[in-house]
Amino acid sequence: MNPLGINLNNWCASLGPACLGLPERIAAMGFDAAELPMTEAELPAGLADELKKSGLAVTLCGAMGPGRDISHPDEAVRRSTMEYLTGCLRTGAAVGASVLCGPLYTGGGKRHWLEPEEKAREWERAVTGMRELARRARDFGVALSLEPLNRYRTSVANTAGQVLQMVEDIGEDNVGLHFDTYHACLEEKDLLAALEGALRSGRLNHFHACANNRGAPGQGVVPWDAVMDMLMAYGYAGHITMETFVLGSLDSSWVQVHEPPDELAAAGLRYLRGYFESRRSKRGGA
Repeated sequence: MNPLGINLNNWCASLGPACLGLPERIAAMGFDAAELPMTEAELPAGLADELKKSGLAVTLCGAMGPGRDISHPDEAVRRSTMEYLTGCLRTGAAVGASVLCGPLYTGGGKRHWLEPEEKAREWERAVTGMRELARRARDFGVALSLEPLNRYRTSVANTAGQVLQMVEDIGEDNVGLHFDTYHACLEEKDLLAALEGALRSGRLNHFHACANNRGAPGQGVVPWDAVMDMLMAYGYAGHITMETFVLGSLDSSWVQVHEPPDELAAAGLRYLRGYFESRRSKRGGA
């Protein structure tokens, strides 16, 4: 069974003291892994010890908010972004994280129409920055996983195919694709076809299981059993991570449309564990 994880954003809007106590809670619920929302490059005091004591595997998700953009035309912005991302890698190495994922190649909220020549320059800045980050990531023992975002969050790369092209252009073997079903619901013509293309590429190295409304796996309009069957058919062995958001955080709704955080986490984990249990039962009865 794949490691089943959850992002701390399910309970807290940012990486800070409010995250303390969550590793123990997540482990007690039955998750295998915790994903840290890296709104800061360093952890609050005590969180690293809690993660170690919990026995949870760890992944990191970059928070590419205002002022963080490796594809920005201003060299000073690119330099400070690289410092932030390198800090995330340093933190990841300290807590044994396997992956730094997210839209690392762009700044969140950057949406603009560019002429083809400038679009190509922006793309090249992203590729050049990610190539350098990949070299640093190798030294820290952390893989990179680049996530396509929907059109309301960025204009740089919105589909799995676009990010796969970027991964190819970067040309480093420790860089892969981060597939998020929430963003795919908004941007892909065919969610299952896009996922199959990602799996066939051999470059899928992180997976966010999110409903179309940012609910838990098992909820919403995503064909969850078909998605999971495809992941298993292609031998995907990486983390399957819930990325849900407490009210007031990045992708939360304006009103409470989901269960309270503990209940939402439990619902997602119940579906995922139920899927794997059913799969084992079918194999045993064959």
